[in-house]
Amino acid sequence: MRLDFQRLRHGRPARALRRFVYRRIVGSKGWPPTFRAPADEDDLPAKGSPHLYVHLPFCERICPHCPYNKVAYDASGHRRYGVALLREIRAYRARSQTPRVASLYFGGGSPTATPDLIDATLAELRGSLEPHAEIAVEVHPSHANQAMLDHLLAAGVNRISLGVESFDARLLAYLGRGYTPEQASAALERARAAGFDCLDANLIFGIPGQLPDAAARDAARCIDLGVDQVSAYPLFTFVHTALGRRSARGGLEIVDDRVRTRAQRLVALACRRGGLARTSVWSHTRPGVAPYSTVTREEYVGFGAGAGSKVDGVFSFNTFDVAAYIEGEPRRPALVMRTDERFRRFHWLYWQIYRTEIDPQAYRARFSRELTQDFGGLLRLMRWTGVVRRDGPVWRLTDRGAFWSHRLQCLFSLTYIDELWRRCRSEAWPREVVLD
Repeated sequence: MRLDFQRLRHGRPARALRRFVYRRIVGSKGWPPTFRAPADEDDLPAKGSPHLYVHLPFCERICPHCPYNKVAYDASGHRRYGVALLREIRAYRARSQTPRVASLYFGGGSPTATPDLIDATLAELRGSLEPHAEIAVEVHPSHANQAMLDHLLAAGVNRISLGVESFDARLLAYLGRGYTPEQASAALERARAAGFDCLDANLIFGIPGQLPDAAARDAARCIDLGVDQVSAYPLFTFVHTALGRRSARGGLEIVDDRVRTRAQRLVALACRRGGLARTSVWSHTRPGVAPYSTVTREEYVGFGAGAGSKVDGVFSFNTFDVAAYIEGEPRRPALVMRTDERFRRFHWLYWQIYRTEIDPQAYRARFSRELTQDFGGLLRLMRWTGVVRRDGPVWRLTDRGAFWSHRLQCLFSLTYIDELWRRCRSEAWPREVVLD
């Protein structure tokens, strides 16, 4: 039997499992998780964060697998988007209690398709940046010429991630990436020589027709080219993407769960052999280098069309519609979800598992409670099943835990993302999105 957790997540058994687990761990209050349009000013997020995300949605080509909010580049929309983006940032900064910026992350889309928007954002925030703030940009390999890399360094960018995805020409064509393996290698070599504090290479495994050994060779090649971090993700099939629609029609080859898991295991082994250590479920980083990451921030504020924020237990999303974002109010998200204390404690645990380290002292400092008081039974179960181990004062995720995190992510969080993003892409201002 060929098992595909990505398809299973939309069935009734998976929905029943999500409901059972949620109620057991988080409680029946707040089920199902629901995002709603803010009714008045009291519904709007009020606090800030030292961690900021900026979404630049423009792409020169639309990749069939990419789930993120993006549009084809056009000069007029690009200029108007820049005006709206600065308007939103200024509205945020005009509020009280906006702390200095410790990290600033540009995602997309392809941020390097619109480098002037990176410049404008940095100019706007320059006076608020901490002296050693992490400034990170996703770079499309076809943009990673010497002029672009020099431009980013001069602007103050100190961390970049190149979306290499694969070194197989056939797979790059399948993913619509628009460059050759040789061009991807040359981009990594230039980026390494440029001297960024952290160079991350993104890879994809579990692509139809890709052997697990080939995914491991991709990781080894990145390490040989001198990257500081390898981030390897399975090919996800979100319902609103071209590949997701093909999958729903049965027109996409199923990559069995065992094949994906073997690829993930071999990639991890290649990274360890190359001197990198696991720093998240998907990432391996060179010792002494701070990991390149945005999603594991406990709190963050996002700007731009489709950007999300999470501050003080309040989740919010801007409208995904670029035209609606350009014309909309400067700081009015499309959807907001407020959570209770129990949900926040579980969400904290979820992201610590993703980061591979659960620190009881950090939990005590944040919630004034003992970790074992709230999650002792769950931790014992995780230890018994071999997904975590005790490492001095902390609990640490094992490789087995990383593989199972992938499976559970398919059944749980990716299902929620599927529904939320599908609705947000079909409606500029949805009144309510229920996640069950």
